[in-house]
Amino acid sequence: MGFFRVMLLCVVFLVLRPAGAAALPATAEANTYLRLVQTGAERLAQRDYRGARDAFEEALRYYDDDAEAYIGIGVAAFHLKDDRSAEQALRQALERNPRDKRAFLLLGEIAYRGDDLDGAASAWEKALEIDPSDEALKARLGRIQRELRAEKDFNREVASHFSIKYEGRERIETGRIVLRILEEAYGEVGKALSFYPDQEISVILYSSQQFQEVTDAPGWSGGLFDGKIRLPIGGIERETPALRRLLYHEYTHAVVRAITPRVPTWLNEGLAKYFEGRDVDAPAKEFLRGLARSGKLPSLRSLEGPFIGLGGAQANAAYLISLSAVQYLGKQFGIYRVRMMLDDLSAGADISRAIDNAILISYEDFESLWRKSLEQP
Repeated sequence: MGFFRVMLLCVVFLVLRPAGAAALPATAEANTYLRLVQTGAERLAQRDYRGARDAFEEALRYYDDDAEAYIGIGVAAFHLKDDRSAEQALRQALERNPRDKRAFLLLGEIAYRGDDLDGAASAWEKALEIDPSDEALKARLGRIQRELRAEKDFNREVASHFSIKYEGRERIETGRIVLRILEEAYGEVGKALSFYPDQEISVILYSSQQFQEVTDAPGWSGGLFDGKIRLPIGGIERETPALRRLLYHEYTHAVVRAITPRVPTWLNEGLAKYFEGRDVDAPAKEFLRGLARSGKLPSLRSLEGPFIGLGGAQANAAYLISLSAVQYLGKQFGIYRVRMMLDDLSAGADISRAIDNAILISYEDFESLWRKSLEQP
C-alpha cells in the first residue's frame, strides 16, 4: 500500500468505472462533466494536483451525482496534504457509490497517515470486502493488524516536528533523547537540502522482537522508514554515536520521501549514509578500488532497485557503493545539487534527465568519472 498504490489511483482511476457506478445521462452537462473529469485525471498523472482539483471541482458545477469527480478531488487533496478536504470528498463519493473500493483505499491511507491505525484497518477491511482477490491489500491489512497488536499499550508524545510512540514509562528518557537528535537532524539536513518537511513525522520505538513482527525487515536492518520511522532500539539512557547515525539515516529517508518517492535506491541510501556523517575509509576505498579495477563494480543502474532482498555482505557492498557515489557527487558538484535532482524526479523526470539538469553531464559520464576516481591511489 502507501504512496505507490495512491499514485496508481492517480493514473488509472478513470480507466474503468467501478462496479456499482451509475450510468450518466446523455446530456450536454454530463458530457462537459466527463470532459473535465478526464482533464483532472490527466493533471493527476502529471502530478499537477492543484490543477487536477480545480478541474474536478469545475466538473461538479455541471453534474454532481457521480463519484468520479469526488474521488479525483480526494486523490488531489491527499497529495496536497489537505486530508480533511480529501476525506470529505471521499465520503461524498461513497454516498454516490457505496461500493467504490478506491474511496476506502484512500480513506485508509488518510487514517494511516494520521496514525489512526484502527481507522485505517476498518477502511481497508471494507475495501477487501468489495474485492477479496486483492492479495496486496490482504498483506497490508495483515501488517497493520500486527502493528495494532504491538502498539496497543504504547504511549505517544509530540514535539515540534515529530511524534513518538513507545511502550512503558521506562522509555520516557529514550523518547526525549531520540526527539532531541531528530530535531537536530531536522535543522542540519534541512539546511543542506533547503527542505524542511511541513508535516509531523511519526517515530515508533520497538523492542527487537516487535520490530521484526511488524516490519519483516531483514536481520541486517537497523531501522526502517516506510512513511514512519521505525526503530528497534528498546530503552537507552544516553546518546551514542551509533544512535545518532541511525536517526540521521532514517530521518534523511523521511526528507527524501517528502520531496519525492521516485528516487533510485543508490541515491536514497547514499544520501542517508552521507548525512549519517559516514566517510569511505581507507579499507573501504581499497575494497572499491579492487572492484573497479577488476571490472566487478556494479553499475549504479543495477542499484536503482530495492536493497531489501540482499544478503548481509551484498547489502554492505551496496550501501558502501551508494555512499561513495553520493560523496563524490557532493565533493565535485555540491550536495545542494541533489535537491535539484529530487525536484526533477518529483516532477516526473527519470534519473538520467535529473542528473543532466543538475550537474550538466550525463548519468553515464557522472558514473564514469566516479569510477575513475575509485581507481586512483
